[in-house]
Amino acid sequence: MVRLAQQLVRVASCNPPGNEAQVARVLAEAAGGAGLRVTTDEVAAGRTNVTVRLPGSGADPRTFLYCGHLDTVAVGSAPWTRDPFGAEVADGLLWGRGSVDMKGGLAAMLSGLIAITRSGVRPPGDVVLCALVGEEVDCAGARHLLATGGMAEAAWMVVGEPTGLRVVVAHKGCARLRVVVHGAGAHASRPDLGVNAILNMARVLPELAAVDVSGPPHPLLTGSTSAATVISGGSAVNVVPDACTVDFDIRTVPGQDHRELAARFEAVLADAARRDPALKATVELTYDRAPVTTSPDDALVTAVQGAAEAVLGRRPELGGVSFFTDASVLQPPTGVPTVIFGPGDVGLMHQTDERISVSELVDAARVFAALPFMLW
Repeated sequence: MVRLAQQLVRVASCNPPGNEAQVARVLAEAAGGAGLRVTTDEVAAGRTNVTVRLPGSGADPRTFLYCGHLDTVAVGSAPWTRDPFGAEVADGLLWGRGSVDMKGGLAAMLSGLIAITRSGVRPPGDVVLCALVGEEVDCAGARHLLATGGMAEAAWMVVGEPTGLRVVVAHKGCARLRVVVHGAGAHASRPDLGVNAILNMARVLPELAAVDVSGPPHPLLTGSTSAATVISGGSAVNVVPDACTVDFDIRTVPGQDHRELAARFEAVLADAARRDPALKATVELTYDRAPVTTSPDDALVTAVQGAAEAVLGRRPELGGVSFFTDASVLQPPTGVPTVIFGPGDVGLMHQTDERISVSELVDAARVFAALPFMLW
């Protein structure tokens, strides 16, 4: 399993641009070499989803689904202590970009399936691992899987994102809003002939930043948050800017309507325009990923806790996380009970010197091997 994780980390699949085809090939060859059924599906040029199937005994038509993603974030400009694609194992840790998020998790999930195959024991239904492209940017692989019927037989889903082996039953959603304040261009020597969109944005931005984005309380999640994260405006230093854009990243809780959040921003802008008729602005929902939650009493949650307790010798706590996963695409339209569970320190996701404990990878693989038999 460690060798497989190293092979995956050594293949750069930073997104953008993704280029996950090569890392998909590594995963597919490892699965096929172990006797598992492998299919690949090209989502776009150089971007390939992989589906690995462990056939069950046929006693149950339902499928248990493991899910993970093949892409990583970029390495970044800060220097690394070790080669980010060296996949060095030192001091009990595997180092490299994607070791935590989430090539380590992919290796652990596939190793769990390989262990079941080698055991000769078969669960009543099929166990499937879907390794998807694009999670870090647009969830392209998850959207493709859903659109092509890949969720049709799934009765349960575990997403192997890093949770430090906690059993996560809820994660936040994400609404990204783009606010554009429109002005009128003019020569910078005659600003009186134009309407400066940057100045108008500066006046209204504090009000937008203060918009109440709160939603219903959730026992395992912190409240909703809003952050203005990107601003741009103007085309040249000698031209009065005719547009200024600010993007907001809003993390939401179950029960919130993202379009209703956009309407709250529109109401603030409408009020500002009544005070200043020169202010003209639009709001666009550019990114819409739903929150995910599963009842703590669901059979899947109990099974994951039981499998983890059998391996770890302790029953893991239930929790929620503020980041979102491919489950935000796959779970809401299907209603499939979903748990996020995987190896790795959440605090090391997207960080310089990303690294993961080898012993935690091993524990995760053992849980992934045991889990299907806890469900059936």
